[in-house]
Amino acid sequence: MEKSNIIAELNALTEHWSQKVLAEANGQQFKVAKGIGPTNWHKHDDQDELFIIFDGVMNIELRDRTIELGEGEMFVVPKGTEHRPVAPSEVKFLIVGLNVTSTKEGGKPN
Repeated sequence: MEKSNIIAELNALTEHWSQKVLAEANGQQFKVAKGIGPTNWHKHDDQDELFIIFDGVMNIELRDRTIELGEGEMFVVPKGTEHRPVAPSEVKFLIVGLNVTSTKEGGKPN
């Protein structure tokens, strides 16, 4: 068991939209990531996905609305819901979700 410094881990990330697992608890992974620009539309049929913003702004686009998240805010995307995270400028965040996913995670568009 080791402690993690979330801010230091976020600052050490070098690639946008990649995720680094910091910890696992009760079948959930706690992953840090940073992003800029849009990702692909995707959904997770087997899990909810929790986003917690540490720095910047992220828009979670849903098919029927957009949720704007700022520093200190969080949002849960319910399982089976199509979504697309979009960051107008660099955003740093924590994602919490099951450690096994049934669908490919949304990545940066080609």
